[in-house]
Amino acid sequence: MKIGLISDTHNDIEMIEHAIEVFKQRNVDMVIHAGDLTSASLIPLFKDMHCKFVLGNCDIDVDQINSVASECGFGCVESYCEFTADDKKFMVFHGNDVPLFRKAVSSGKYDYIIKGHTHIFENYTSDTTRIINPGSLYRAEEHTVAILDTKKDKVEKIRIEIE
Repeated sequence: MKIGLISDTHNDIEMIEHAIEVFKQRNVDMVIHAGDLTSASLIPLFKDMHCKFVLGNCDIDVDQINSVASECGFGCVESYCEFTADDKKFMVFHGNDVPLFRKAVSSGKYDYIIKGHTHIFENYTSDTTRIINPGSLYRAEEHTVAILDTKKDKVEKIRIEIE
């Protein structure tokens, strides 16, 4: 399964559109957004994709985000989510709750922990858990997303650039 990873988009519609185009070109099966959407207006951009969203520390209008996400068929957007895909256990949160992160890593029950917040790409393992931060499309030295291939357990970092 190919999963597109994106975070810290901060309502930068042009960059998000470029990232979505990359995900479509690479035939991702799902997209995970690890928070800091900052506006519900970007959620419909993902409407024709299978997506999971979590809230970030800059996501203030939670009611509006949840309303639009529900209208688009994505369900409730909360501070973190857990799910299984391709027989792999995932935990997704924004990355600003350090105690939650430490607890998730030390539990050993997740194959993948997806986070954002720092605006810096990360891809490393702790025991049997791979921790991935796709980076940011906003206020970063480089604008990046990532694609996780769960069959190969490989992560590809992709730079998003606007001509």
